[in-house]
Amino acid sequence: MQADLIEDVKVSMESTLAQLQGVSTVNVLKVQQAIIRATHQFMFERGLVQLMPLMLSPITDPLNHGVVDAAISYAGSRWSLTKSMIFHKQLALLNPELEALYIVSPNVRLEFADRAFTGRHLFEFTQIDFEFRNKDGAFVRSFMEELTNFIFAAVKRDLPEIVAQYRPESLPEIGKLEVYRTEELEAQYGPDYEHIKSKEATQPFWLLNHRREFYDKEDPAKPGTYLNYDLIWPEGFGEGLSGGERENEYNQILKRMGETGSDQEAFKHYLQVAQQQGLPYTAGAGFGVERMARFICRIKDINDVTPFSRRPGMPALF
Repeated sequence: MQADLIEDVKVSMESTLAQLQGVSTVNVLKVQQAIIRATHQFMFERGLVQLMPLMLSPITDPLNHGVVDAAISYAGSRWSLTKSMIFHKQLALLNPELEALYIVSPNVRLEFADRAFTGRHLFEFTQIDFEFRNKDGAFVRSFMEELTNFIFAAVKRDLPEIVAQYRPESLPEIGKLEVYRTEELEAQYGPDYEHIKSKEATQPFWLLNHRREFYDKEDPAKPGTYLNYDLIWPEGFGEGLSGGERENEYNQILKRMGETGSDQEAFKHYLQVAQQQGLPYTAGAGFGVERMARFICRIKDINDVTPFSRRPGMPALF
């Protein structure tokens, strides 16, 4: 058994070093750099203010699926590693001088091993989050379409040899994307509707109405319908962005927390703000830098986008 363990470590070490020293790794890192650089320029030109990331907080995205709890005790409080800064975006926009913000946010989501080989999941990744006060989902989707087009144009301009290597037909021009609804695609394709439609598609598309977190706004005119959206990459690359309009009314937040089984005690200070001061009406989204780079470079497994393995549920050497 000891010999097997030593051999496994040796194989892992060789694989890791090969990944670190590979030409494709450098290409992907350059693409990720270009994505972030273009995003900063786009956000600055459109007046969004950058908020610095928080890695620890008493509250973070609860996620409506199981993950390993990642928390520490400090200063008499329980602090979670940030899964996303969804609540901090909403709270920051209480400032009347702030209309829109974005964050280049490291996120830690300790997914279980059943997501190790989906090709799309890392337990640590970088997300670009953005949020607007007094804007709706249609505005956010249009904003993301413009941002994606801007990023793709920057990557093509700044890294033509890399684009020619991985996408000889070039990156797609992003216009107004098609919009689908989860219930319609599920009726057409069955439970694996997202993956099937992604494999069929040649352009990114929007997928609306996911039953997810308590902060996703329920349509007041259509109970049971949710004003959220995912951007789905084509060619089978799957979800690249998740967003929505946010619940901001105290009683509705309580209702949604009850439906999703969320812990009200953990969010007591957030709920206190919602009840006593009121939360702003906001909408926003977040997209994964590694997932966008994976799509641009046509990398089969997202774990190959990072030089240091971050495969869910699996040990890493570094």
